[in-house]
Amino acid sequence: MLSAHFPIKARFLGTVQVKDNEVSFFSPPHDEPDFLWVDLEELAKVFLPEDAAIRMVKHTHNFGMVNRPTTTAVRGDKIVTIVPHPMAQGFCAFIDHENGHVELNEDEWNVGPANLAYVRALAAAHEKFLPLGFEGIAAAYRNQGGPYLEGER
Repeated sequence: MLSAHFPIKARFLGTVQVKDNEVSFFSPPHDEPDFLWVDLEELAKVFLPEDAAIRMVKHTHNFGMVNRPTTTAVRGDKIVTIVPHPMAQGFCAFIDHENGHVELNEDEWNVGPANLAYVRALAAAHEKFLPLGFEGIAAAYRNQGGPYLEGER
């Protein structure tokens, strides 16, 4: 019998604008230090056509049942797929790569436009909904995704 080893539910905290689109942010679905989680479909629709965004979300449902790096949350009358910061950042980096932003310069922090827009939105969401301070940021950085990404860090 499967038991729920992540019993805490993520809570919808609010939205932040990403390129003129509202993107929802959620509390982490666990009680460990972590960054906010994000509605993947809303984030993907900022940068992709709707059908491609939906395919991206459906793909995350194939990641397996043990330590799946995604989960669901409730926002109003919808159940949405949410992902932790490194997953969201990875998806945005993939979108940037697919759009031709592949040049890397190790002397600069050069991310593509989707990745940069998402990271700025995450920072705004933290400032608005869950300010962390230096120690909180350091703890969240060391534990990104919490138990959902355990073994992946």
